[in-house]
Amino acid sequence: MTTIRRDLSGVLASSMCIGCGACQAADPTISIVLDPVKQIYEPDHVGGPEAAAVCPAVAVDFPGLQARNFPGETPGPFGVVKAVHLAQSTDLERNRRSSSGGIIKELLHHLLADPEVDGIIALGHVEGLDFRPRIVRRAEEIEELPGSIYHNLAQPQALQLLEETEGRFVVVAIPCHLEGLFTYIEARAPHLRSRIHSTVGLLCGWQYSHHALRAICAFKGIDFDDIQDISYRGGGPIGKLVIHTSKGSRSIGRRVDFGYQVAFDRSFNTPRCHVCVNHGNVLADVVVGDAWLPSTVATTTGISIVVSRTAAMADTIDQLFDEGRIRAVPVSEDEIQESQKRNVVYGDFAYAYAEHLDRLGLHRPDMVAPNRVAARLASPRSVERFHDELVRKLRLQQQGRYRLLYLRKGTVELHRHAAKYLRWFGVRILRLKSLTGTRREVSRDLLKGFR
Repeated sequence: MTTIRRDLSGVLASSMCIGCGACQAADPTISIVLDPVKQIYEPDHVGGPEAAAVCPAVAVDFPGLQARNFPGETPGPFGVVKAVHLAQSTDLERNRRSSSGGIIKELLHHLLADPEVDGIIALGHVEGLDFRPRIVRRAEEIEELPGSIYHNLAQPQALQLLEETEGRFVVVAIPCHLEGLFTYIEARAPHLRSRIHSTVGLLCGWQYSHHALRAICAFKGIDFDDIQDISYRGGGPIGKLVIHTSKGSRSIGRRVDFGYQVAFDRSFNTPRCHVCVNHGNVLADVVVGDAWLPSTVATTTGISIVVSRTAAMADTIDQLFDEGRIRAVPVSEDEIQESQKRNVVYGDFAYAYAEHLDRLGLHRPDMVAPNRVAARLASPRSVERFHDELVRKLRLQQQGRYRLLYLRKGTVELHRHAAKYLRWFGVRILRLKSLTGTRREVSRDLLKGFR
């Protein structure tokens, strides 16, 4: 295992930073800045052992953090699970404006009404591509919160807000940012635990460098430097990427637009995404994400898969259902894997790629999540091929040669691109797994009331 713990030199060399800001909180001489070549946020210098001790790109103690977050519970491959639901908001407009069914906003409205909650720490739009954690104290502010943000951000403000503000807060975050927050709290500021009322996590696919946005702007003739705001989802279960500039707004289809498929190819992910073993957000009290299932493919609005990791959150989902604020049906843990794909849920590729980086003597985070017992590692040959290709693609991105990547996707990689759509059609539309007896799908009768 190649993990440098004395400072952040390995993190910088490997570009593994995810911008959580834990190092900046531990060492105020560090600032998280956007690297002009890599187009990701990372520390402006290597710091020392104080910064390394709290960095989730150095190490994450999943067993220790889970024991602290869920005392007395035994995590399974999906982490601690009390209940799993398919759900959506009954407020049609809230559903359509949201990324996956409006469930997070329904949860936030419910939690903010709790007398024990003084506010919500969640991303708010500042300007352009800048989104930062802010404190929401009024119900009407919840509706102003953006949906899912796919591009890399610097988020040291979340820890700053907890440090500087008395009260108890609900924290909304993607997996790696919760890893940074809790790692910092355990190492440096245990008193901050009392300021966290609960955590609402997102099931995370991937985060993208700003090269992804630069590429799509190049393909569509959009002035990247004139971006005023951006929305990645909303308007339905798939939604569109909408880029707002001073000249107007441009909508781009996420599923069928070829330029989008190039710009949001895996090579545009932030590098730590490739070794992430926690897409399921195992440290959050409740986790919400898209329910990409054959039984939901015909619906016209978003449906979420909701994983409650505490009894309190499971009760909250039941209460929202009883009050008529959400539609919800209980499902099994199997739907987590089917909805998010086993490669993502169990880290089949990520664990294998981490081992490949070890063989190359390159830095990677030291972390083993509860899903490791169920992982079926990708072959060494496949991860070697991926790494070699990734190195070439990153070089082209950093040179701004996005159109060569477009050409490559349409020629050398076209068969892979087509195979992806054939798999989607076979699994989601033809329901081949059901036909072959591989699995039993959620009955569409259970979802009759869903829109």
